[in-house]
Amino acid sequence: MCGRFYVPEKELDDFARLVAEVEQHLLKKHGEIYPGDTVPIITPGEENREVHAVKWGFPKWKGSGLIINARSETAPSKPMFQAPFRKRRCIVPATGFYEWKKDMENEKSKKIKHWISINNQLFYMAGLYWFFRDRNDETVLYPAFTILTTEANHKMQPIHNRMPVIIPEESIEKWLNAKDINDILPMLVPPDDNETFISQIA
Repeated sequence: MCGRFYVPEKELDDFARLVAEVEQHLLKKHGEIYPGDTVPIITPGEENREVHAVKWGFPKWKGSGLIINARSETAPSKPMFQAPFRKRRCIVPATGFYEWKKDMENEKSKKIKHWISINNQLFYMAGLYWFFRDRNDETVLYPAFTILTTEANHKMQPIHNRMPVIIPEESIEKWLNAKDINDILPMLVPPDDNETFISQIA
């Protein structure tokens, strides 16, 4: 699960400079990113990678709300994610994400917020993006992305049983551009325990 993530001002500014001028006004400045916020994501380009301002969360086919995560185990075959998985994979930069857990010794207490980072530095989450239209299928509303999740590693399991798929920097090109999905399926695994840093936030 990834319910919120974080991008510091410097990193967000670095990516924001690469976003086309017509998209600049859409971007959230920096800080804690909530579902529905518009942030820079990395996508394939005709010659090089591109950075675009994209809203976090696929719209639901029925009802309200946003689909902010997709299970990597089923995304390649699920109707909503099948085409994006094959044609429109992306990278979502972050320096950490958040998860909440109840204090099992005190059922009346509020959930405790936890900060999770990878090597305590910038990392890259695997995502899918797509272009969504209105109900008459006439006008493009906006592009949106969702974050792929996988089983939690051992360090994360006491907090939550899911976590984002992390793509190593040296594998970004392959993730974005691979034609055969069998080449990228081995990437859909949790990061090593010794790379994962977790702390509580009051």
